[in-house]
Amino acid sequence: MLSDTKANKVFLIILVVLLALGFTLTKGWNVRNRDSRSNQTVDFAATDSLKVSTISNDIVIEVDNAAKGASISIGRNESDVLSVSKTGRNLNVEVKPKQAWFFRFFPYSPSAVVITLPASRLDSLELSSISGEIRLLHPIQGRNLVARSTSGGIDFLTLTSDQTITLSSISGSINGSEVTSKQSAEILGTSGSIEVQNIEAKDASLKSISSNVEADVKILEGGSLNASSTSGSVRIDLKQSTDLKVQASTTSSQVVFNDKELGKSATAETGNAQNKVTLSTVSGKIELWY
Repeated sequence: MLSDTKANKVFLIILVVLLALGFTLTKGWNVRNRDSRSNQTVDFAATDSLKVSTISNDIVIEVDNAAKGASISIGRNESDVLSVSKTGRNLNVEVKPKQAWFFRFFPYSPSAVVITLPASRLDSLELSSISGEIRLLHPIQGRNLVARSTSGGIDFLTLTSDQTITLSSISGSINGSEVTSKQSAEILGTSGSIEVQNIEAKDASLKSISSNVEADVKILEGGSLNASSTSGSVRIDLKQSTDLKVQASTTSSQVVFNDKELGKSATAETGNAQNKVTLSTVSGKIELWY
């Protein structure tokens, strides 16, 4: 412990002043980056594809029907390196932190990269971030739609696909209003919850390891649903679906169909039973309405 001397008191005062100064400068730096953004515009049509990847930056997708091309916006942060390229019908956007050859006195504060599309329709969309959030603020339509984050969450309004939709996050939650796919919809989480108001697909897969899964699902003709969690609950509403063949099981909790407890496993069939439904948990509760 420092001795209570005049020199030590002066040292402590100087240290406090330096920390306060560093906090003030850092706050000012962050505000400047929010208010001052760099923008690029690239030609973009409904037949084009968009791929966006970041390390720690959030990804935000917007739609402006009055726009004449795709706009890429990011804060003027000297620690971010933005790369934008268009090859044929493929637009690639990549953001990486600039490699530091010396110790950074101020912390790195990544800016969100905002992509504004001229229309809600595109060919395919692929979004990936390691620690950033992914937010789709307008309805998006495409042939294939993919969004992946390692430790960030995924929030969306409405996603519509001609073929496949894939959403995955390891430690973030996945929340949205509507998912519609003529083929498959796959929503995967590890420690984050999955909550989607409405899912319509031929084959739907909803899986979480340590959190809850909740959705209203409409299975298209000849399709299937697989919903599972290890230590979370599974709550599925299939009132919009017909011709079901349901098998549900849990290891240490209860299976509940239409508010009736049925033990640790249960089955049910409706119509011609051509649409297979599998629900499973280890320590969570299963609730199904049909």
